[in-house]
Amino acid sequence: MNADPNLPVEVFRAAARKPCLERALVLQARGLPHQVVGNRGTFSLLVPALHAGEALEELSQYGEENVGWPPPRTAPPVLSRGRGVAAAWVGVLALIHPGAMTGIAGRDIWTPGKLVAARVVDGEWWRVVTALTLHGGVGHLASNLVSGAAFLVLASHTLGGGLALLGTVLAGALGNLMNAWIQDPSHSAIGASTAVFGALGLLASYEWIRRHALGLSPLRRWAPLMAGAALLGYLGMGGDPESPQAQRTDVVAHVTGFAAGVLIGFVTGHLRLPDRLGRRGQALCVVLAAALVVAAWTVGLTR
Repeated sequence: MNADPNLPVEVFRAAARKPCLERALVLQARGLPHQVVGNRGTFSLLVPALHAGEALEELSQYGEENVGWPPPRTAPPVLSRGRGVAAAWVGVLALIHPGAMTGIAGRDIWTPGKLVAARVVDGEWWRVVTALTLHGGVGHLASNLVSGAAFLVLASHTLGGGLALLGTVLAGALGNLMNAWIQDPSHSAIGASTAVFGALGLLASYEWIRRHALGLSPLRRWAPLMAGAALLGYLGMGGDPESPQAQRTDVVAHVTGFAAGVLIGFVTGHLRLPDRLGRRGQALCVVLAAALVVAAWTVGLTR
């Protein structure tokens, strides 16, 4: 007695429904009748016995063509540990601080170096850079040393040390420029926190662009920007608005620094600069960052 050719035969089984549905599409494209059924935690793809041989052949070819797909997602390579640029950050700010407090060779560097909104708007561009290197006290300096070094190390992993440092300095300068245009002309400011939050924005924005290129889910693409904005709110808003610390905190500078970093990270990501710059390119970025600081102080002290 011949078996019923329409009797359902199992041609594939899995612990989840999705693999069965994927293979069902293969059979559907071939016009083969099929059904997916579940039973006690497993799922089966069934076809009539008459079409079992053809279905098994199609599924075998599908399996061979899709070996190793999708490719495993690997973590991006670490371009730099960031120790060198973090040390440079700490060293420069720590060396300038005593001179700012006591003067250098009897010369006051505080007055020509601090950011004064009206003077910046009038063309004294160097102040947007020199103000990043001045701090009002040891506590102010220490917080920017630690947070800046931490963000630089993180940014160096995916951007490279030189590009991370140059991007941080540029974000700080651009953030100060934006701050000067927004604030009252009498507004003055000092401190590297604008650059610190610039580094945070730079890292968040670049990671957003990189994850978009990888085709990750929307939540995973937007996670860096959301995390960066959350850190800006937590670290950059000054805490209790009634506290003396909050009243001395230049919140606008933190926001403009972060915004400048986001802009620079966006451009950096679209130009794929970390992929294009080799060791020499990264070294050149360090030189450019140092040259910008030296040039700003040189102009400021010789005017």
